Amino acid sequence: MSSVPISILCFGPGLPAGGQRAVARVLPSRLEIELDDGRVISTPLFTLEVATGGFDHQQLILSWADGADSWSAMPVDADARAALLNCDSTELRARLTRWTKKTAGTRRGFRLGWAALSLVIASPLLLLIVFWSHGERISGWVVDRISLDTERKLGEMSLSQVQSNTRLLKDGPVVDVIRDLGSKLTVSSKYHYQWFVAEDPVVNAFAIPGGFVVVNSGLIAAADSAEEVAGVLAHEVQHVERRHSLKALVQAMGLQTLIQLVLGDVAGEMGAGIVAQLGTLKFGRDHESEADRLGLAALQRAGIDGHGMLRFFEKLARQDGSTLTFLSTHPATADRLEALQRALEAADTHRVESLPIDWASIRASLPNLKGRDATQPARARGPN
Repeated sequence: MSSVPISILCFGPGLPAGGQRAVARVLPSRLEIELDDGRVISTPLFTLEVATGGFDHQQLILSWADGADSWSAMPVDADARAALLNCDSTELRARLTRWTKKTAGTRRGFRLGWAALSLVIASPLLLLIVFWSHGERISGWVVDRISLDTERKLGEMSLSQVQSNTRLLKDGPVVDVIRDLGSKLTVSSKYHYQWFVAEDPVVNAFAIPGGFVVVNSGLIAAADSAEEVAGVLAHEVQHVERRHSLKALVQAMGLQTLIQLVLGDVAGEMGAGIVAQLGTLKFGRDHESEADRLGLAALQRAGIDGHGMLRFFEKLARQDGSTLTFLSTHPATADRLEALQRALEAADTHRVESLPIDWASIRASLPNLKGRDATQPARARGPN
């Protein structure tokens, strides 16, 4: 029986968003994790799912479900990762070995790509100047060479972190409506979308690379019609379709690397913390405007009234922005609202019909609305 302690970061219900340091031990048939507060988390080895994380796929992530709760754990450093890969469990070690071999090619591709980018221009100062002046073009070039499979794996890693800290509704009327609206907006897409409703009163929705879209119950409660929510979904879908998150990530990480080169600080491992960084990215004005414009076009193709998008954004703009997470990442500026209005005035509205959805009933089905008047929007709270 192996009882070698392995230092890990553990993610799960009641734990900090950034994870909690803990000690894991691989036993013959179970994984046991001892938290700092003395609690012991235990799960059979056969329930573990293995994934890799980090920009160059150096992080090793174990995840499992305990009833409705989702948990995940990752070694804190290379020594801890090596200890896990060499654990005494033959079955688990074989699975870990197969996964690391499967991702070895991807890691080499990332390293070669960044090495080629570094060799193109030898001078760090010149590279910094070029990146500042052509950042969008460079990031687009890099993103165009990221495969859909790699993008989806990145999205799955990010979604795993969301699931570790937020309860996602798996069924019910509101989930059915979101999926139905989403399918209307993604006909013929190259992505296989998955739609989630988070049980969270914060007014927010966000798209994750690879085709994952999460809508908070707070946003659904704040909307007065299905058309308003459809407008938000159409906007978020275009962030996925145009790969805005990936472009922003490449720009953010590239700039950080360039600054380190100029300052002579190149000690950090390239790409560390990519999943956490995805959650902090904000889209630029051009990307927001593009998502508005293409989102409206998608609504029109689906026969959904695009005025819902404009009404919802105007409604949020009139409220206190400090309490709305959606506004902090998608600011509804006056220019954007005016552009939406002009686009709607020029749009062909002959095919638009009201959605046959009893929105009051849908809002009443939300867990946080039971027992009170569903016609009153939930009060948004600020991010933690």
